Amino acid sequence: MRIAFVIQRYGLDVHGGSEYLCRVWAERLARRHTVAVLTTCARDYLTWADHYSPGHELINGVQVQRYRVPEPRDMASFDAFSRLIYWQPHTIAQEVEWMRRGGPWSPALFAAIEQQQDEFDLFVFMTYLYCTTFFGMPAVAHKAVLVPTAHDEPPIYLGIFRQVFTSPRSIIYLTPAERVFVQRQFAVAAIPNAEIGIGIDLPDLSEHIEAEPPMLLYIGRIHPSKGCDHLHAYMLRYLAERSTALALVYAGRADMELAPHRQITFAGFVSEEEKQRLLAQCSVLVIPSPYESLSIVTLEAWAAGKPVLANGAAPVLREQVIRSNGGLFYTSYAEFAACLDLLLADAALRRQMGQAGRHFVERLYSWPAIDERLERALEESRTYVAACH
Repeated sequence: MRIAFVIQRYGLDVHGGSEYLCRVWAERLARRHTVAVLTTCARDYLTWADHYSPGHELINGVQVQRYRVPEPRDMASFDAFSRLIYWQPHTIAQEVEWMRRGGPWSPALFAAIEQQQDEFDLFVFMTYLYCTTFFGMPAVAHKAVLVPTAHDEPPIYLGIFRQVFTSPRSIIYLTPAERVFVQRQFAVAAIPNAEIGIGIDLPDLSEHIEAEPPMLLYIGRIHPSKGCDHLHAYMLRYLAERSTALALVYAGRADMELAPHRQITFAGFVSEEEKQRLLAQCSVLVIPSPYESLSIVTLEAWAAGKPVLANGAAPVLREQVIRSNGGLFYTSYAEFAACLDLLLADAALRRQMGQAGRHFVERLYSWPAIDERLERALEESRTYVAACH
């Protein structure tokens, strides 16, 4: 097959869930198929300012095409416009303008997609939320596969997204909860679809020794949209109310200011090796995000045999915790504190939940299983596209 992925940014030094998913899918498919990625020159997800040079680059067997973003995003004006779009009466034309301002706005990319429509059997659009999908898909909707990475958040209720979800030839979901949510929100039940996810490597656990004092670990972007403001407030209150040596470690890029505390450490962005070391040492991984379509770091924690403490307001996280028996979830400070008390007091329970999570990942998210599901879904999409011509 000839497969083109379309995504907002791409690169070995680009960090984000959908971007990582796109890269590993593309690299694995490139072993058997002709694979290209059409993307922008952006690296920063806030401004979308050009960082990479435009043109073609071969990355791990994948031909990457980058196109300029002539209008970087001004977050202050975009946030103000978003408040109008989310909470005030407005027109569809204003929603389209909101999408353009949200970026990354790249007319050269949209033109390239249209110009190359006959060069690929399928165009796989990653995430529903950005310009790259909204303005790029219409020219190739007849051979488009949408990977929406959708969850319950304010933008998805905008009227413009009805066309995004009903236009592609097929849809790939990451979890059962995502499929249920999207099919409840949009008239897409008749569109061919599949559920895939991402493959996770299972590390050797023989040298995994918990740190002392116990460590609560957060990995990811440190931002209010990821629930870090609530996590920090909860943790400061928890430490104030209990006599505990528990340490909280934040690992990731900080996009907000958080009050310092002697038992809270900010490790900054960490390498893959350091991330695995932290997972091996932690007692519990905490996932405070209320918006998740598939939490890769949750799967990585389970692969490392560690339980998770997740925000129960995120349906996907709640579903995965229940299906795996790999942790607990909370919806308030009282529940957060009670769950943390229980997990920290019972090492055997932590091991039991960690092992259950690891078995869950081994059964559903091993790379052989993911490769087979992805290959089958794309082949069925190609067959369907050919039959519709």
